[in-house]
Amino acid sequence: MRSTHPLEIAIGMEFYSTSFQGVGGRIKRRYEDFVVEEIDSSQSVIAADIPLEEPCVPTNFVVRGVSRKARNIHFKMQKMGLTTLDAVSLLASSLGLSRHLVTYAGLKDRRALTAQRISVPKSALDNLRRLNLSRIWIRDFTYSRRPINVGDLWGNRFSILVREIETPCERALSNLLRLQDHHLMNYFGIQRFGVSRPFSHHVGKAVIKGDFEDAIHFILFAPSEYELGPAADIRMRIREEGLSDTLVEKLPQDMRYERAIAKSLLQHPNNYQLAFSKIPPRIQTLFIHAYQSYLFNRILSLRFKEGVSISEPEPGDFLIRLDQTHTGRDDWLFVTEKNLSSLQEIVQAGEYGIAGIIPGYASKLPNSRPIDIVRRVLNEEEISLQEFRNAENSHLDSAGSLHLLSYRIPDITGSCSEDGLRAQFDLRKGSYATVVLRELMKNSPLNRA
Repeated sequence: MRSTHPLEIAIGMEFYSTSFQGVGGRIKRRYEDFVVEEIDSSQSVIAADIPLEEPCVPTNFVVRGVSRKARNIHFKMQKMGLTTLDAVSLLASSLGLSRHLVTYAGLKDRRALTAQRISVPKSALDNLRRLNLSRIWIRDFTYSRRPINVGDLWGNRFSILVREIETPCERALSNLLRLQDHHLMNYFGIQRFGVSRPFSHHVGKAVIKGDFEDAIHFILFAPSEYELGPAADIRMRIREEGLSDTLVEKLPQDMRYERAIAKSLLQHPNNYQLAFSKIPPRIQTLFIHAYQSYLFNRILSLRFKEGVSISEPEPGDFLIRLDQTHTGRDDWLFVTEKNLSSLQEIVQAGEYGIAGIIPGYASKLPNSRPIDIVRRVLNEEEISLQEFRNAENSHLDSAGSLHLLSYRIPDITGSCSEDGLRAQFDLRKGSYATVVLRELMKNSPLNRA
C-alpha cells in the first residue's frame, strides 16, 4: 500500500483505501471549482443556483407558511469565500441578534461556493429585508415553529473541478468511477486540524491535560513549514524577540485569536489559562474535537494495519444505524459471537455501519480485539478517558461518540473538459469530500486545501 504524505501521517491518516495510481491535480483554484449543496433530513438538495451578480436579498420577498404560530424563519443561504461561522457572525451582527440565535445544520467550507439552510427568530424579519452583505445571498424564506439545529441534515452534494491533473482525463475519470467499488476509510480530513498550521489536535491534548502553557505555545509560537508570508514572519520575530506591544500590533488582522492571547499575556505574563480563555468557547471546543478526531484517525489506521476489517463486523464492534445522529450513548448495537450472523446481514443490507470510537469520558471499552486497538492508541498517547471530563468548563467536557469507520459512494459521476475533471457525488454528514479526492489524487494535501 502506497505511503501517504508526511502531513497526513502526522494527523493519523497513514493509509489509502485504494491501490491505484493517483492522478495528481489541484482543487479550489476558484471558489466555483468547489460547490457544496446541503442535503436536508428529507434528502432534498439546497441548490447553489443564485446568480452571483444578484443582490443579497431579493426585493419584496415573501415568506411562505403560516406566521401565527411560527417563532422562526428558515431560508437558504448561499455564500462564497466565507466559513459558515463567519457568515453566521455577519448575519447576527447585521440583524442585531446574538450569534447563537442564527442557527444552521452543518459547517461548510470557506474556499467554496456553498448553499445551506439557516434559521433566525421571526422578529428579525424587518432587518432581513434590509440586508446588504457581500458574498452572501439569501432566498426561499419559510416560517417554522422550530429553529434549525446542528445535525438537521442528511449530508452534502459536491461538484468539484480537479485542475492540473497529471494523467489523461479519461484515465482520471476511470479511476474516479473505480472509487465506487471500494469501502473508503472515513478519516477526519486535514481541515479538521488546520492546513498551514496542523496543530489543533496538539492544542486539544494540552488543554485536556490542563497544560495551558503548551496549548498557547502551539497557538501562538510553534513554527510550521506549511505557513508562509507575514504570519510566519511575525511568529518568528515573536519567538526570537519575545512578545511586545509593537510585535502584537503587527499580527495580521485575521489572526484575531492570537492577538487576544498575546495582549492577555502582555498584561498578565505567564497566566496561560487566562490567555486561553480569551478564545471564544466554541473555538475552544473545536480544539478538543480535533484531538478526538486525531485519536479516531490513529485508531482507524491501526485497525487497517492490523488487518481488522473496516467493512465486515466482528465480535467487539459497535454498529450504528445510518443517517442518524449518534452520541455514542444512544442507539447502537454491540456485536457478539451469538448475534454476529444477524448483524452482518443488516450491515450488508445498508441499514447499519461499523462505528469506531471517538474517545471521551463516556466511551465504553469492553474486552475485544477492536477495542484492544483503541486501548493501545490511548496508552501510546498517555491519555485516559476520564481526562475528557471537565466539570469546570462544560465546553471542554466531552463524552465521546461513535463515527463510521468506512463508507461507499454508489453514485459517483464525472466528466472531462478543457479545465480538468469534474467529479460529482453525495456524502453523508460526517464524511469529507477532500478525503474522497485524496484517494483519487494521492498527492500533497495542500493541493486539496
